[in-house]
Amino acid sequence: MLAAKFLGFAFLVRVTRAAPLSLTILHTNDHHSHLEANRVEIEASKIAGLSAQASSNAINVELGGYPRIVSGYAKLKIDAETAGRSVLKLHAGDAITGTAYYSMFKGEADAKMMSLVCFDAFTPGNHEFDDGDQALANFIDKLQTVNASCATPVVAANVVPAATSPLVGKLSKSVILSVGGQQVGIVGIDVRNKTLRSSSPSAGTTLTDERTAAQAEIDMLLGQSIDKIVLVTHMGYDSDMSLMASLRGVDVVIGGDSHSLLGDNTTREVDFSPIHGEYATVMRNADGKMVCVVQAWEYNKAIGELEVDFDTSGDVLHCGGQPRFPYASQIQSGRRRSSQAFVINSSDTASVMSYLDATGQFILVEDDAHTAAELSSYQTQVEALKQETIAYAPSKICFDRWPGQGAGSCPIAETQEQGGGACQLVAQAFLEVTKAADVAIQNGGGCRTDIAAGNFSHNDAYTMLPFSNTLVTLELTGAQIKAVLEDAADFGITDSSGAFPYAAGLRYDVNRNETKGNRITFVEVRPRLTGGWMPIDNSATYVVVTNSYIAGGRDGYTTFTEASGSLRNTYIEYAEGFARYCKEVGTLVEPPREDFSTQGYIDAAGQVQGLGARSTTTTTATELPGQETSSSWGSGIGGLPLLGAAAVLGFLCTSEA
Repeated sequence: MLAAKFLGFAFLVRVTRAAPLSLTILHTNDHHSHLEANRVEIEASKIAGLSAQASSNAINVELGGYPRIVSGYAKLKIDAETAGRSVLKLHAGDAITGTAYYSMFKGEADAKMMSLVCFDAFTPGNHEFDDGDQALANFIDKLQTVNASCATPVVAANVVPAATSPLVGKLSKSVILSVGGQQVGIVGIDVRNKTLRSSSPSAGTTLTDERTAAQAEIDMLLGQSIDKIVLVTHMGYDSDMSLMASLRGVDVVIGGDSHSLLGDNTTREVDFSPIHGEYATVMRNADGKMVCVVQAWEYNKAIGELEVDFDTSGDVLHCGGQPRFPYASQIQSGRRRSSQAFVINSSDTASVMSYLDATGQFILVEDDAHTAAELSSYQTQVEALKQETIAYAPSKICFDRWPGQGAGSCPIAETQEQGGGACQLVAQAFLEVTKAADVAIQNGGGCRTDIAAGNFSHNDAYTMLPFSNTLVTLELTGAQIKAVLEDAADFGITDSSGAFPYAAGLRYDVNRNETKGNRITFVEVRPRLTGGWMPIDNSATYVVVTNSYIAGGRDGYTTFTEASGSLRNTYIEYAEGFARYCKEVGTLVEPPREDFSTQGYIDAAGQVQGLGARSTTTTTATELPGQETSSSWGSGIGGLPLLGAAAVLGFLCTSEA
């Protein structure tokens, strides 16, 4: 830690004008309990000298993981100090929630790993409040005591704990740190509305307006002649840029929340994730002075390396630096979503490493041995946890992609009418664990297995849902939801059967024999599984929870991208979300047939396979503005309008009255 690490925000410290300061800020945000390494894909076509086998696929590079992150921080700190620069290490929030490491250890494992980096300050994000004030207080205690040589201060100028909250006395509005013989003020700001609406701060605990709180604390520091001020925010990249233009006295913003990867043309060329802006982004504050704005992606895949130079007045002269990607020498070829990946040979490895090293942004570092040993003890317990029973299934619940495709182990007759119950249950789970959502949509290919009769373990959840998707919410109109379902049905026929949509709080008829735009009919909604079913309102807005893969337009779900501006990522792995649901309900049974998303189903040959289980208990709803009557909803069952088909076949659908 730094000398005079935590001077507190109440001390009056007066300093004279000092020499210029060359400061390197190493920073992290949004690691979300991702303590192990991540793999990212790089297109092999970008890399010269690869063998035919390696060049025919993507190259998988392993980034981060706390043992490598600790080594990366140590190397970058030494490099900066060797160049005559002072160093700060900052974390911009959402350290916890998202993986089994948090589910099992409730922040202890994260605190241990963070203490081995030894951050100079930490600002809590919205997800630090997911389990209430007591859980955050416990995390702060661990962060400050788990390593006797490191006690990271926690700064949050706009968090106001209730008088009886366990957070009282654990948060500071700011800290003043001694850096290179000079004083630097660090102010923390958490996102207000998202925290209050989507997380769970305890009763009486509130968050004040971000700008007002930030300016008040900046003014307090300026009044103490602290002329170098760093804001550590958890608000998102766009919000940071908007905020800067209205604040006086701020010099640097270390951000989080939006998981933004910033970079330059080199970062764009590597192309493993969209670039949201320049690293560093240079803004002007309300005084017209230069401000450096940065963020460092997500999940410990990168370390931000900001180089900021101050003049004798404490004003910023230069913003520079880049994201740095700590990587491992064991490199694979193959797609991440495939089980066919293989370790490439030494010649191909050398070609990949030469390409990465030439960027100047990738750093090859070995795992820190002590951190690896500490993480190993948690890994062992997590693996044991995954074997523990979290629920019980009295009978087998079948998996299938399309109705009657036979992708699972059940007889086709079990799924040919309405599809599989396993992915249907997954959609219901996502809705149950996402309190802000009205309905849920999940692609059939995102599920992988049946749910066998008997005990169901944490590991079974991860086997069933094996990808690194997270749960996200979007706001869509009823018309857009119908378009999403049409997108999925069309892509499932023309490209990938895994696109077929399963949903909770939604149900509809599917006709594979129709053309796009007419395959999904008679769409009904029952928000949050409460009340009765009613026709979807085309003009109404619904909050949809889905997985991050299809939310990004993958598997043909292109209409989801129209709502990308409303996307909110929970950063909870979709398998972990399902595991939480299983543990909560205890007994796993497929939803009632009348709640299956696919009700009527006509196969590609035009054969009626299922008539669903809509009952006479369906809520009768008069037509609302923007709703369609059945006569305008495509062909329906057997080429008849849906209401007519229902009458002919005894398929009672009273909500169409």
